[in-house]
Amino acid sequence: MKRITDAPLRAALAEESPRWKFVPGTRYREMPRVFALQLLAVAAHREPDRVCDDKVLADDFTAKLHLLLGGLPADDAEGNTREPEAQGGIGGWTHAAAAWILVLAKRTPTVWTRLDDQEKHRADLIMQALAVAGHFTMGDGNECHVLLDGLSAHDKSWNINITEGYVDVMLAAGAYFGVEALDEFFLGFDFETFVARARAANLMNIVRCWTHRPEIAPLVMHGGTHVLPPPKEPLGLGGLAGRALGVRRPFWFQGLPADAVWEIFATQGYRQFNKGVRTRIITQTGEHTRLLQRETPAEVSPWEGRLGMCTEFEGTDWYGVRSCLTYAFEGVMQTIGTAAALRALGWWREDDTGRELENRMAVGMADLLFKAREGYRGWAHGKEFIQGIDDLRKSGSDHVFAMWSEWFAAPAPA
Repeated sequence: MKRITDAPLRAALAEESPRWKFVPGTRYREMPRVFALQLLAVAAHREPDRVCDDKVLADDFTAKLHLLLGGLPADDAEGNTREPEAQGGIGGWTHAAAAWILVLAKRTPTVWTRLDDQEKHRADLIMQALAVAGHFTMGDGNECHVLLDGLSAHDKSWNINITEGYVDVMLAAGAYFGVEALDEFFLGFDFETFVARARAANLMNIVRCWTHRPEIAPLVMHGGTHVLPPPKEPLGLGGLAGRALGVRRPFWFQGLPADAVWEIFATQGYRQFNKGVRTRIITQTGEHTRLLQRETPAEVSPWEGRLGMCTEFEGTDWYGVRSCLTYAFEGVMQTIGTAAALRALGWWREDDTGRELENRMAVGMADLLFKAREGYRGWAHGKEFIQGIDDLRKSGSDHVFAMWSEWFAAPAPA
């Protein structure tokens, strides 16, 4: 694994420690800070004693974990603490990063030994909560169409930016506890007991999320049927009955257990980078996507026709064809963070499957970055979306692109 250069590391070190909140029916995210901490976690695992800008990587990583795991009191009127609220589903945008951050911390002795017993206990509880949310929203046999806030709609068939994160959470949870111990936890899970433990540890984002709607507890414990309320929009998802078996059973994802880390990740990765690169996509009669030529006179991507374009550059939504810069990024930001963790931990396979995936990823990431710098006239929700690199930077793209470019191969010359 290559040694990360100073510039992206310096940018990551400059970010503050992230925090989360529980906001009913939506998600609160500090994405640049989250992805900066994920980059730092990978770098500190590889070189804990390295110094950059007078900061020792392990020291800075540990200091930021103290804020996340310290059980600090709620700091606003709503009662928000700092941990991920463990909703499941689309919450995986940043929750997968949080899960891998904890795995990397636990596997970096110079970091983990500096956490006290209560901080390690909170880390265990957070990871268990994330695992419950992942089991409930992405596990085989669970298809309730709702997240653990009891409000937000969900479906396992939806686009990859919605479903990728909590699949990655489950891989991280299996790595953190060991799959046998994780499944034992599921078999013995008791909702009220766990909520009481989270409350005692002052993990109130989780408590407030999971107890927001009374029907969630029995669904998580025993399964059953859940019906979403009628949709607010004609094309919205609502009035749909979903059924769950609950989480008191071993976790499987598409027939694979959580310790099939590479097999699951590779399947998801191939799904992510599965398109031939295209720049001009017909979205409806008289409408198509195009470059805005903000940096060059190019009319098509340098990688036009090569395999690996992000799947959400040529997908669909409820309104028809979708090709959108931010949606494409929101999928890969989860994939790349997991890929970086796997490489740092020595779990990225250097075989034909791994090399093919890395090649596809190189094309997809280079194409995404090129379109972002040029500006991209995309299409989503039945209308045009004009977006560029500044839109992605608001979501922490500099840290995500660094996790790719610093630790994975660039594409072969066009």
